[in-house]
Amino acid sequence: MSKESRIRILPESLANQIAAGEVVQRPASLLKELVENSIDAGAARVEIDLESGGAARVQVVDDGHGMSEDDALLCLERHATSKIATDWDLGRVATLGFRGEALPSIAAVSKMTITTRRQGDPLGTEVRVEGGKLQRVTEMGAAPGTRVDVRSLFYNVPARRKFLKRKETELARCLEAANQAAMANPNVSFILRHGRRTLLDLDASGGVLTRAAQLVGEAAASHLLKIPRASSESMTFSGWAGAPGLNRSTRGAQYLFVNGRPIRDRLFVHAAYAAYRSFMPVKRHPVFILFLDMPPEDVDVNVHPAKQEVRFRFASSVYDLVRESVAAVLGARPRSVRREFAHQGAAAEQDAARTESPPARPSAPALLGGGGYFGDYGAAGDFEVSAEEGSHGASQPASGAEAGNPAPPAPEGSPPVSTASPPIERTLEPPHPADPVVLSECRYLGQWEECFLLFGAPQGLVFVDQHAAHERVLYNRFRDQFRVGRVDSQACLVPEEIRLRPEEALGIEAHREDLLRSGFELECAGPGEYRIRAVPALLADRDPAGAVRQIVEGLADIEQPVSFADLIDGIIAGMSCRGAVKAARPMRPEEVASLVEELEKTPGRWTCPHGRPVMLVMGDGPVRRRFLRS
Repeated sequence: MSKESRIRILPESLANQIAAGEVVQRPASLLKELVENSIDAGAARVEIDLESGGAARVQVVDDGHGMSEDDALLCLERHATSKIATDWDLGRVATLGFRGEALPSIAAVSKMTITTRRQGDPLGTEVRVEGGKLQRVTEMGAAPGTRVDVRSLFYNVPARRKFLKRKETELARCLEAANQAAMANPNVSFILRHGRRTLLDLDASGGVLTRAAQLVGEAAASHLLKIPRASSESMTFSGWAGAPGLNRSTRGAQYLFVNGRPIRDRLFVHAAYAAYRSFMPVKRHPVFILFLDMPPEDVDVNVHPAKQEVRFRFASSVYDLVRESVAAVLGARPRSVRREFAHQGAAAEQDAARTESPPARPSAPALLGGGGYFGDYGAAGDFEVSAEEGSHGASQPASGAEAGNPAPPAPEGSPPVSTASPPIERTLEPPHPADPVVLSECRYLGQWEECFLLFGAPQGLVFVDQHAAHERVLYNRFRDQFRVGRVDSQACLVPEEIRLRPEEALGIEAHREDLLRSGFELECAGPGEYRIRAVPALLADRDPAGAVRQIVEGLADIEQPVSFADLIDGIIAGMSCRGAVKAARPMRPEEVASLVEELEKTPGRWTCPHGRPVMLVMGDGPVRRRFLRS
């Protein structure tokens, strides 16, 4: 048998390329590392230039504090960093970069040039590296700050280069990385160019909501609800949650930050989605900007080479704080925004009618349907709503073309004005969060198609889905009963048996008290075998074994710190749907009044538990335009 060793030490160049593969997966990952270095350097302005989606070139220029010649050379050595020095520092990382791997890893798989100068130095330094090998060091004039120019990514690793996506895909990933950094640092201006096109030009705004308007659009930003700062243990949580009507088909407008670091954390995301569970339609995703701050020693940021994942010391506390804070703002009682319910042309007629027969207007506490609300967390100035966005039902003058007259010529160079009628999707919309609908202050007009309740409101004609509204009322009522443990139990006439796997049985035993408080009584009949002796009275007409099975499957996911109440959420939603008034059922006015009264007491009246809107509004602007009225 040969005694030749089969284990060998890899050449340094090959080892560097393998190490680079952990940090530099695509152009977006190296862009993220370079931008984080700029922010750590105290930059107030960051300029990014890309070519071919970043595969040909990624250049990041900042006005930070720069480096000396010695530091410019040391930063290319592996594990060389100015961020940490001892084990104590590693457990309390407060900067974005700290590993000392980014620059040497990038240099190992590209042609990189670093040009840097400190503020007080007369000259700067230029360092050129190709494939990890130092080519040249030059003393030269340079602007204060640092410019890192990375060209020909993976030129010496063709096996990695061929796995890059199309340049459009890589460019989209780069934009995502830049957006994340820009949202986390609204006091820093960002410019991103691709070739000769400027794709991002963000001035230092100094505020998260202003930066959000720059990144997701002013219309979307006006639907963001401010989450008041909440504290738990040594953590603080704040941010902005999109109204349920503001949802998207992808997760592209979700921003999560821990101590200012953009992250992708399963627990964090799961907690936010748990708050939206009964507000969001299937296959739609909410918009949110969430900030979690905690002592650095309570979060491990050293679990992923790209520093995108973290591990929390008190995971359950994080989950509860995020879920409860987001759920509170979605379910908060809105502040009524009162205004006169009379159009200018009909004001005298309305006043005369009120004089003859003054209606009994209930002093209702801010009822809101499924569109949105302006929560009790700040003044109207917290929303940056343009006049056009905030009107939502104010009549708009018709154009000359719509009125049958020739339109006046547009000024030269002005954009063309569309005279087409808006599509129905834009005509019938949820109420705007800054202008909530208060049904108790509206006029009930009747029922249409034995499904929709019609109300006259200052915002326009209001459509209320009677089934969705009643379903939301029942859902909240049933959910509250389960959460406070005041559930009536009903014994099963014939106990059903259910067989569980060992890990499922452990979950049942761990939550036996929760099950008992919620009306479930299970008796162990052997290893993994249980008899269902009683179930909540609300579930008496359902399949008891199916209900228990649904709970057991949720308990088996032990990695997620989900509360027991959350696990039976789906069961409660099904109960509400079956118990709610049906869509094809005529409703008497007194029944409508009772439903409105119940809805006023129900927090979170955005949607039914399955995400369908409770309320939609048609403003009078489109109607007046169709009738050719100015």
